[in-house]
Amino acid sequence: MSVDVGWEQSVQQSLGRNAGALALLTVLSLVTVSVWIIYQRSAPTASQSSDRQLVENWTVDLNQATLQELQLIPGLGPKLASAILQRRDQLGGFQCLDQLSEVPGIKEQRLRILARYLKLSNSDNKSPTNVLSE
Repeated sequence: MSVDVGWEQSVQQSLGRNAGALALLTVLSLVTVSVWIIYQRSAPTASQSSDRQLVENWTVDLNQATLQELQLIPGLGPKLASAILQRRDQLGGFQCLDQLSEVPGIKEQRLRILARYLKLSNSDNKSPTNVLSE
């Protein structure tokens, strides 16, 4: 019987010494996994960051842009981009950027912000006309 008690005592002592280290490793693992999950949720993926942002000085031709191209412009989601395309089809093409104010949801302030990302070629596609009235 003393052999069994000795064995139990050595297991308990062993667990007692390693329990602190095991608890510390468990806590560190949980913290590491939590930080990684938070980082993954907050950091945009490579495709999101490249797809959702325009390169500086890159503009979209309003009379030729696709729905996807319009959505690259900050502040233009699928609904507003679709409304722009509908208005473009109704007009047979935009003649000036001011006509964007005819699209529901585009007021003067938004128009001025969007204008830096847009260019407008004439319907004959010869030269750009980026006229905004003052």
